[in-house]
Amino acid sequence: MRANSEKQFLPWVQALRAFAALAVAFYHFAHDDITNGGDPAGWFAAIARFFPWDAGVDIFFVISGFVIVHASTELFGAPGGSRIFLRRRLRRIVPLYWLMTTMFLLVLLAGGTIHGAIGGPAYIAASFLFIPWPRPDGMMQPVFGLGWTLNFEMFFYAVFSPFLFFRRRWAVAGAILLLSALVAFGLLFGFANPQLGFWSNPIILEFCAGMLIALAPPARLNVPIRLFLLLLAVAGLHFATIAPPAWRAFTYGAPAVALVAAAALGAPGRVSGAEKWLVRLGNASYAMYLAHPFVMRAFSVLWHKIHERNELTGTIYVLAGLAAAQFCALAIDMGERKVKALLRRGLKNEAV
Repeated sequence: MRANSEKQFLPWVQALRAFAALAVAFYHFAHDDITNGGDPAGWFAAIARFFPWDAGVDIFFVISGFVIVHASTELFGAPGGSRIFLRRRLRRIVPLYWLMTTMFLLVLLAGGTIHGAIGGPAYIAASFLFIPWPRPDGMMQPVFGLGWTLNFEMFFYAVFSPFLFFRRRWAVAGAILLLSALVAFGLLFGFANPQLGFWSNPIILEFCAGMLIALAPPARLNVPIRLFLLLLAVAGLHFATIAPPAWRAFTYGAPAVALVAAAALGAPGRVSGAEKWLVRLGNASYAMYLAHPFVMRAFSVLWHKIHERNELTGTIYVLAGLAAAQFCALAIDMGERKVKALLRRGLKNEAV
């Protein structure tokens, strides 16, 4: 895929990424509002029953598989490709996650209102190193609970990176075979090791589906087919709300694949101003995912001091909180970009 074509169709992938982050944030805000009595008429509860907003995570995983293959085109078979790939991924994922995890720990130590528990040194170290580790209550979640998804992401990167020594199709095939074998072994026999048990969750097959979308032939899907995939995905997610949680990789994953295919395989065209904004929101989706719990807790504390929860104030709490979280995410993303630009400029000056 050429760089110019990337600009033509990736805006809709970025838009989907923005929606996925917003969906996860809404899931948490609405749950908090319902729990605290801000939804007496049951509006948010009905919305939550209609659509599984936490499926934003599954959309993220499929997008990740797609983007990793799409963005690594020049690295397949190239000298040092694996090293370059891992450096890019670490530079993108680690700084903000470590910052948010540190902030979370500080709030817990200060006795703040954020829910969580501090484990021993090994647990905290594993949280920073993206290693699944049981927290004090036995759940396989890091200090900053949202990091469970990044434990899957970083494992996916570690599995994928050695295959960059091969050509693209062989690399994707090898990564898919290895991940599929891990899942199959886990389902058939199980793993005594808790880390392998965590990583063998069928949800990692969503990365594989994303990689396959990236290998799709150049022919683009027309608008009717994309709309059909969109409607199929919405219907599938609606009915997924009544499916057993153990089927998540299929009930959430299949609609997520349809959504990413519709977004990624559209006919190329000129990028409009509106689509540029979608790209900005998509770029800030990682910050939105990690920062929204802090905004939510700040709003929750403020709301308890100012208002009693009722239908009106509960609705304002959710909508205003989401808007504030999105604004913070855009600000964080902009700040990250400026810091990286300054660092690159400093390195260039030192080289001269």
